[in-house]
Amino acid sequence: DIDTILQKGEAKTEEMKQKLESLGESSLRNFTVDAPTDSVYQFEGEDYREKQKILGIGNWIEPPKRERKANYAVDAYFREALRVSEPKAPKAPRPPKQPIVQDFQFFPPRLFELLDQEIYYFRQTVGYKVPKNPELGSDAARIQKE
Repeated sequence: DIDTILQKGEAKTEEMKQKLESLGESSLRNFTVDAPTDSVYQFEGEDYREKQKILGIGNWIEPPKRERKANYAVDAYFREALRVSEPKAPKAPRPPKQPIVQDFQFFPPRLFELLDQEIYYFRQTVGYKVPKNPELGSDAARIQKE
């Protein structure tokens, strides 16, 4: 039973091999396997190409526009609105980056003095003046000089 099926398969394979060898190069370019020549759009005798043209994108339902979810954080709003902020004192301008100096590296003490001098020189060239401390009151200038 199986042997006969295998023999038929081998015979069919030999037949196809002979057929392909007999074909010339020009006919191999137009080679097609023995298959029905029906269109891809035809199924069970119905031509779906026409149906596709009729339907098209006409039945497309567009989704609604996305809207942002409203954020009602009332507590945060009132916390910001009721907070009375004091005017902040201007910060000193940032000096150029200096090397990171750690205690355990045992640098000579003169290096710390030189780094401080560099910062002071930068502030002098920028024209930075230390603001008076408002907490000291009217005699702030006198205390600051001390």
